[in-house]
Amino acid sequence: MTIIEALQWANNKLKKVGVDSPMLDAELLLSEILGVSKAWLFSHFNDPLKIHQEEQFHLMVERRAAREPMGYILGKKDFYKRTFMVNPFVLIPRPATETLVEKALNIAGGSNLERTLLIDIGTGSGAIAVTLAAETDFHVIAIDIDQKALSVAKQNAEMHGVTNQIDFQHGNLLEPIIRLFTTLRRTNEQHVSSIYPFDTLIITANLPYLKDEQMEKLQPEVTFEPTLALEAGPDGMDAYHELFKQLKTHRRILPRTIHVLIEIDPDQDARAMRVIHHHFPAANLETLKDLQGNKRVIVVKC
Repeated sequence: MTIIEALQWANNKLKKVGVDSPMLDAELLLSEILGVSKAWLFSHFNDPLKIHQEEQFHLMVERRAAREPMGYILGKKDFYKRTFMVNPFVLIPRPATETLVEKALNIAGGSNLERTLLIDIGTGSGAIAVTLAAETDFHVIAIDIDQKALSVAKQNAEMHGVTNQIDFQHGNLLEPIIRLFTTLRRTNEQHVSSIYPFDTLIITANLPYLKDEQMEKLQPEVTFEPTLALEAGPDGMDAYHELFKQLKTHRRILPRTIHVLIEIDPDQDARAMRVIHHHFPAANLETLKDLQGNKRVIVVKC
């Protein structure tokens, strides 16, 4: 089988099962197997594949035909100028999340390096935490409730050379941060007004936000991703309810200024704002749109 024959076979197979970009996916899979660029494929259409390459390609195409996401088949996904390792223990990074990262970087740029702490809650693959660390000199605490997800995030931090900037913590939402600042308050009573050495927290949170009814109508590819990273109750707000409840309960022991950036489904902006204002009536809120023009991020200052 030649390269062009392999691509045509894969394109036809993937098209029949409703894959959105059958030829592109076929090209990416074959490029990965051969270790070449897509451009190289186009100038070598008539080159024959070796038997083991053909077999590997068939296996990958079968997985894609079963609607397994490309990220899991390739074991990687690009996000904010970097490539991240992914597997079924973590959500595959989406381009829409780059809006959250851009805003976090903007806020960090106007903050004091020595007195600001960046926190990524529900870090998953570590795409947000690693990006924030790599793009700045700030220290980042990355939190996840799943140890397997934290293992992936640590590998990505090592791959991008930011292991020394990120402290990975296992726990539920803000719990590791609450423990940290409880300890700081006990050991630095003279600095309790500003919770020495920090006076600002920048919290990013891309938490589960799909409603129960949405979970019943997922695209085939999304069914391969971890339910823990997707499902958030009847209104899709369970995780954010709990996050802001924890934040309110322990607000007294936390730094003076807190910025919280959360990712939402485009139809959740009003619901999310009600959740936030329930706990912080005076909070300043800003809604940001992603590159597709959808409401995607809410920025909270509380």
